[in-house]
Amino acid sequence: MSWPIWNPMRRNKRALLILLCSVLFAGVLGGCSNDPDFYIHKQWDQWKIKLETRPHPIQPGHNEFLIHIVGPHQKLPNGMIVRYRMSPKDPWIQAMPDGLSDVFRRALTVRDPKHAMLYVHLKYFDKQTVLVFDLSKTLEHP
Repeated sequence: MSWPIWNPMRRNKRALLILLCSVLFAGVLGGCSNDPDFYIHKQWDQWKIKLETRPHPIQPGHNEFLIHIVGPHQKLPNGMIVRYRMSPKDPWIQAMPDGLSDVFRRALTVRDPKHAMLYVHLKYFDKQTVLVFDLSKTLEHP
């Protein structure tokens, strides 16, 4: 008498099915990754700053700008104030921190993507600086 659970042919099919499902599941998880392929990197004091744009590459109209700020030992920028503007004539607009993460985000209007510059004002307690990001570089890496 042969028990169905011990049938060698069924075991091979079951193992093949489990392997196939595992490979499919790993593929689905890999496809869900939203990590962008392109950042513009800057350094200020102890902070590493990365700019991400959405959509990528930038387009005329509203675009979302995300600044990732990480300090030494993956320190989060508690107390950091981030402001954006698209030209030296525009007023500063404060970016919103994204929860308790290293991301500050804001949507701004881009008029001409080929000549767009993003000015980022960073203030960390008594230190402050302005970083300038050439957004036309995002057009080079679609």
